[in-house]
Amino acid sequence: MDQDTELSVALSISSEVHFSGEKEKHHTKTDGKLYKKGDVTYLQYKEEIEGAGMVNNVIKITHAGILIIRSGSVSMKQKYLIGQTTKGMYDSPYGQLWMETTTHQMNFRWNQQKQTGELNLAYELVLQGEHTGKHRIKINFQEAE
Repeated sequence: MDQDTELSVALSISSEVHFSGEKEKHHTKTDGKLYKKGDVTYLQYKEEIEGAGMVNNVIKITHAGILIIRSGSVSMKQKYLIGQTTKGMYDSPYGQLWMETTTHQMNFRWNQQKQTGELNLAYELVLQGEHTGKHRIKINFQEAE
């Protein structure tokens, strides 16, 4: 993808949470946009959160790290920096939660010729001082037909 371009993409999003020997998995498919401004790549999509409503997601990908911005029925702005712990807030219909993430893995790949890509993010999450487990998000995307 060239500088300052936009592409409609089909996304396949998988998430896993490992906590106290249990594993919880979620998978969803949706449409979104991939765009690039200078050295920054953005992945944008909407999702329906059960019991909360519609949420707009923007994932900002740079060489330094990843920033996830969520707005709508829940809002969040959280930075993910490899090997570092970062703090943020998560606003939901049930109130505001203080969050802390320690990022263990971040990979972003884009295949220009095939118009496909992948984003992997692995981190540990602490909400309101409580460890909620190890989280892994994998987003595969390709140019929408």
